[in-house]
Amino acid sequence: MKKTSFILGTIILALINFLVRSLGFVYRIILSRIIGPQAIGLYQMVFPFLMVLIAIPTAGIPIAVSKLVARENSLGNRRGIYKTLSIAILLGGILSLILTVVVSLKLDYITISILKNQQLFYPLLWSIPAIALITFSSILRGYFYGMTDIKPAAAAQIVEQIARISFVLLYLYIKKPNHPVTAATIAIIGVSIGELFGLLYLVLKFNFKKVFSRSIVYKALNQSSYKVLGSILYISVPITISRLISTLMQSINSIIIPQRLQVAGYTAGQALEVFGKISGMAMPLLFLPFTVTSALVVNIIPSISEQMAVNNLHDVENKVSLALKLTMLTAIPTTFLFILFGDHLAGLIYKQKDVGSYLAIISYATIFLCLNHTLSGILHGMGKQVITTLNFILGMTIQLYCTYFLIPNPKYGINGFFMGYVISAVFIFILNAITLRRHIKVRLKLMDSLIKPLLATALMALGMLLVYRLSAYIIDSKGISTIVAMMVGGILYFLGLIFTKTIDLKHAIGAIKG
Repeated sequence: MKKTSFILGTIILALINFLVRSLGFVYRIILSRIIGPQAIGLYQMVFPFLMVLIAIPTAGIPIAVSKLVARENSLGNRRGIYKTLSIAILLGGILSLILTVVVSLKLDYITISILKNQQLFYPLLWSIPAIALITFSSILRGYFYGMTDIKPAAAAQIVEQIARISFVLLYLYIKKPNHPVTAATIAIIGVSIGELFGLLYLVLKFNFKKVFSRSIVYKALNQSSYKVLGSILYISVPITISRLISTLMQSINSIIIPQRLQVAGYTAGQALEVFGKISGMAMPLLFLPFTVTSALVVNIIPSISEQMAVNNLHDVENKVSLALKLTMLTAIPTTFLFILFGDHLAGLIYKQKDVGSYLAIISYATIFLCLNHTLSGILHGMGKQVITTLNFILGMTIQLYCTYFLIPNPKYGINGFFMGYVISAVFIFILNAITLRRHIKVRLKLMDSLIKPLLATALMALGMLLVYRLSAYIIDSKGISTIVAMMVGGILYFLGLIFTKTIDLKHAIGAIKG
């Protein structure tokens, strides 16, 4: 199994994430135009609830597997690697089975008393198979990440996305369902279809005989196995709590935002439409830079775990600084792109001008969301998952307060949600940065990580504006003009980083080769 260097692994995963998110983004655009805002709203009410369920077996266990497998691999303990994976699969299977049974028996109660919408019965029913599928896929991906063999896990994401998109769009094209509930149900079924194909791909890439031929299963109750289980739980429980709160907040928002908007004077249909535009249209754009930070997090956790196992703190400090710098180089231009051109992008993509207004406001949180994503991965790799979870809980408390109390106020309206979202992101960043600073030295130069990227971003924005106007005058197509302007802007930003020596190409190429 060939290892992949930290930088090369990050680049590969970033490209895969970009491809997967681009496919998902295009899919979401097409889906929203086919089934409409109300069906998207129903989908967005079920999907966060499904993510709450999935968070229990998948939020912390795959990260624990990645971290522990990396540690055992650095120590050359292959038996420890496979024992970790076996116990994780067993634990994930038990949790997913319990969740499947509970949800199946309590469907009516969940739709009526929790989600408070009887229309969600069938979408929720068809989301149940995804629980086990996502659980096993996530654990296997965690194993491959821990072994620094990212190609199977990355390819599985593409397989999953293609299968999901193909099924949903083909079905909608053939059957053309008119009812929002039916359309939302088909979109939910697509999640399970995609995960099934992704899991099958991972299984084909992994030889389970490696695990079960080592007599691990029937020795699972000995003392060392209890120790492995304890390590998995110690890592996974705080991370699971954090993810549960995050996904629970999505579910709470899917319930509270429409309800509080109605208190502010919106009709039920208007409130659902506003929520659908924010969560189903603006948010996917906001999370585009996570293509890079997700790749960083996936690579940084096992990498730091490996180096901590052999007490190589110097390498840990270097990788932490590099990860944060790469995050800044991604987040800064994206933040300003959304702030300056959010109205134009959303109007062009969705044909909904108010979506652009929502995006322009909420995008002030982009840079802090990206930094929080990377910082949490770093702290998890260092074994600081408990304090990271506490920081997150405090931030989410602020967001929930603003959502509940500010939205009904005519002075704020939906802007109350945006205020809470941005403030909580800034607050969590401050707490995570303080936590990291207490445990490790971060070698970040203000000039290279902030000032120079801002200058390159200014060059990018100016170039995009000029090229768009010129291209629109010549081509007379807003779509093509926007694509050309964004391509030129990306090139100018990269050249700006090279010109200001923010990026050293020779050093970067060497790091990629490992």
